[in-house]
Amino acid sequence: MIVISIIAVLMSMSFYVLNGITETAKKEATTATIHKINRLLEQRIEAFDRAFKGSRKNAYVTATVGILSTVDGRFDYYRVHPEDAPQSIVILARKSGFRFEFPQRMVELIIVPSDDANGNGLPDSIESRVAYPNARAYLIAADQASPTPTPGFEPSSTDISALVEARWAGTSCSVTIGGTATNLSFTGHQNYSNGSTESSELLYYMLVAAGNFGSSSVDADQFSQVEIADLDNDGLPEFVDAWNQPLRYYRWPTRLVDPTAPNPFVPDFATINDNTEVDLVPDGSEADGLREILPWERLHASLLMRGLPPTPIAIGGIAQQRDMLLVDPDDPVGLLYSFIEDPNYKNLSIDLTQVINETFYHTIDTYHVPLIVSAGPDEALGLREPNEFNAATGVFGNLAQYAGTTAVAGNQQPSAAVVDQLFDNLSNRNRRVGGKR
Repeated sequence: MIVISIIAVLMSMSFYVLNGITETAKKEATTATIHKINRLLEQRIEAFDRAFKGSRKNAYVTATVGILSTVDGRFDYYRVHPEDAPQSIVILARKSGFRFEFPQRMVELIIVPSDDANGNGLPDSIESRVAYPNARAYLIAADQASPTPTPGFEPSSTDISALVEARWAGTSCSVTIGGTATNLSFTGHQNYSNGSTESSELLYYMLVAAGNFGSSSVDADQFSQVEIADLDNDGLPEFVDAWNQPLRYYRWPTRLVDPTAPNPFVPDFATINDNTEVDLVPDGSEADGLREILPWERLHASLLMRGLPPTPIAIGGIAQQRDMLLVDPDDPVGLLYSFIEDPNYKNLSIDLTQVINETFYHTIDTYHVPLIVSAGPDEALGLREPNEFNAATGVFGNLAQYAGTTAVAGNQQPSAAVVDQLFDNLSNRNRRVGGKR
């Protein structure tokens, strides 16, 4: 009995050791995947920046002026002379272009109705470059695996289109497989039960199938079979971690950095210091109605974003520099804020927050860097999904908002359960996987 007991204890110890090794291997594999994606994403961002400084700049400015002209016709001059546009419009144009070229929600690729000709919510660019080729390959593989494979089988465009629609919408379709009409049923894009796949599908699309601005092209073969999956079976591959969960991608995670920023973020023209403006004499509290990064905000954001700028040194209670977490890397002197608070537009009853807001962009005057996140071993993300958004109810999942909060010292801080979920997350910023920003 003693020998049997010893053997049982040793087996139990071996189980926990092997399980620990497995989890370590999964973390290392996921870190490697995120490192690879991050490197390719940074190359694409650098190529975008080069393109924006060149021939594409005027095109982005003209498109942005087209939007602004619906607000104020005086911007029409810059539609004809984009090279004369003020820097504030140039910054906004870059953000507009960046949003389109680095999307995290499908709707961001549908600018005009012609971008979704059949009106199914799947952008035509993704349908033609990803969903359609995958549907064709699906039908060919199904035919060859059937009892009566067709030599040289080539599915009809009608069958391919029907399969694309059924997989995306979660419906049924009838297609020819092995010379026989076959009914297929799918659950659809929005019905994946364990998180959102959309941002990861778009991350795959932008790196593998979209234009690359002259940077090195990316082949899907650069990724292994365990790094790519189609978890919701909608015909759109997504990047996955070693626990077979979709990675999440946040383009501008400003609500992670400053979760207590006001909503709606609308400057008050009648007040010199309103709740959208930065406190230049931070006191560790926002009770005075001015924005500042509180210690707990910096601490919790650092769980996913290592190496954040430190708290500014204060001498005599006065900070010697502005908190860099309340500085937009694209707009270091705050031109956009000045733009929307320009009294000229107040006098004309024009509200430029119609185009400069958290619906389309991000929290103004806030640090941001693209974030790629794995929920880690517990498979609990701790953040709202990237496609969750409802400004009316204060839901900013698109900006990496915490999944749940609780009242602490007068602030809605992330709950203890959420913080616990964040601790084992892996990201391109907290695991030293090659992030430069």
